[in-house]
Amino acid sequence: MWNPIFAFTIFLLFRFSLGIDIFDEFLKYVDQYKKSYHNQSNELHFRFNIFKENLYRIEKLNQQSNKSSAWYGVNKFSDLTPEEFKASYLTDLKPHHGVLKAKGYVTQTEKLYSLNIPKKLDWRDFKNQSYVSAVKNQNGCGGCWAFSTAELVESMYSIQKHVPPPDLSVQEVIDCSMYNSGCQGGDTCTAMQWLVDSHVPLVSDAVYPLTDTSENCNLLPTSFTGVKVSNFTCQSYMGNEYDMLVLLSNGPLTVSVDATLWANYQGGIVQHHCGNTINHAVVIVGYDTTGDIPYYIVRNSWGPDFGINGYLHVKIGENICGIAGHVSTLYVV
Repeated sequence: MWNPIFAFTIFLLFRFSLGIDIFDEFLKYVDQYKKSYHNQSNELHFRFNIFKENLYRIEKLNQQSNKSSAWYGVNKFSDLTPEEFKASYLTDLKPHHGVLKAKGYVTQTEKLYSLNIPKKLDWRDFKNQSYVSAVKNQNGCGGCWAFSTAELVESMYSIQKHVPPPDLSVQEVIDCSMYNSGCQGGDTCTAMQWLVDSHVPLVSDAVYPLTDTSENCNLLPTSFTGVKVSNFTCQSYMGNEYDMLVLLSNGPLTVSVDATLWANYQGGIVQHHCGNTINHAVVIVGYDTTGDIPYYIVRNSWGPDFGINGYLHVKIGENICGIAGHVSTLYVV
């Protein structure tokens, strides 16, 4: 499938490898992504040098890929250093397990094909209905844990009540979830425990809109209508990803992952390119075991202009990026 962003990346790498100046192409990038420094000469050239360094990283990642592997290209993060990207998007998760060994927990993939579940499932299009809301963008707020929690509540409410997914308040989770730290970080399981123990309903985004900052909890008595969570599970399925697929046949799951090298992901199946530092929370909304490489369909919170319209594909069976180590689902009233 033709992808203009990847084609642009190949074009840049080709010119760059020949020593041809790509500053004009960088200016097009700045204009396309509406970067705020377009009229600031010093910052512009500083970002240009970072952009070139990221081209080297992208080329190296793509050299390690095969036909079905993930591939990487220029996107809105390509003018950030790895340290800047990590500070903005990967410092907000405080999971039960800070570090998990990604290797050594292999699920026998041949057993995946004998499970009594569909060979592929996508809650975005299940029996001609979507049980997944539109992709959100956490922007500068370190709230992946809150986004993934609210998104899971939306989907499970939609599935259990047979209605379209509501647009629930991520900001309520950021501001009000006890024992978490708002945009400075939190944990999905702790957030779900708060929803169960407090009996507080998760209200709509229209009632409690997203501000992308940490604020005082602002729930008012008149807004106490929404979705209540009755129970949740938070477990590890390392070495036993069959059970994750069985759970997925009932609804999406929140998981914690190492997303350190996801910044420039464009498509394909992530099979490598990750370590063992758990630093990001996402939602698995489905899977596909029909091809040579079975994969999860992973919803991210970096906007619809990231990856595959806001999603990634991650290989099933080898705890890739620690995806099986911190898995949650929940039930609504």
